[in-house]
Amino acid sequence: MIRLTVGLACALLMVTGCAAPDDPSRAELGSCLEARGKGGKTVLEDFRLVPCTTPQAAYKVIKKAGSCDDITNGYVLVGSRRSRSRLCLTLNAKQGDCFYQEIGFPTGKVSKVACGAAATYRVTKVADGAADASVCGDDVPNWTKTPDVLPRAIVYRTPPLTLCADRP
Repeated sequence: MIRLTVGLACALLMVTGCAAPDDPSRAELGSCLEARGKGGKTVLEDFRLVPCTTPQAAYKVIKKAGSCDDITNGYVLVGSRRSRSRLCLTLNAKQGDCFYQEIGFPTGKVSKVACGAAATYRVTKVADGAADASVCGDDVPNWTKTPDVLPRAIVYRTPPLTLCADRP
């Protein structure tokens, strides 16, 4: 009887899942994530699902799919090994937000921080619907070409979004 009960409980968990409420595998389009821990790896276990309005919400899910190849400058999070799914992410930024970038773009983790000594850059403009570095100024380079130069433009092609970044 005990074996049957344990077996049924295991089967139920496999069907319904037993992920915690902040498990990033529960993310949907528009959900936000916080990077936890240190280091440049972007693996699912290093993130947690958070409300987009919280200061920790550094990333936003823009696509849930098997591939993020069509997402320029998007962060790619490897999902479960079993499903091979991917979460494609952009920065969850508004004008005035500051971020700390570990290692380099786009491989390093990003955390929202208070503007000041801990910040690597500050978002000076958000151009939703535009995938064009020139919205940040004629001489502002695209981040992919000059990742260590400020000011710079962070351009996402799909969906179109440009973030202008400068020193904090």
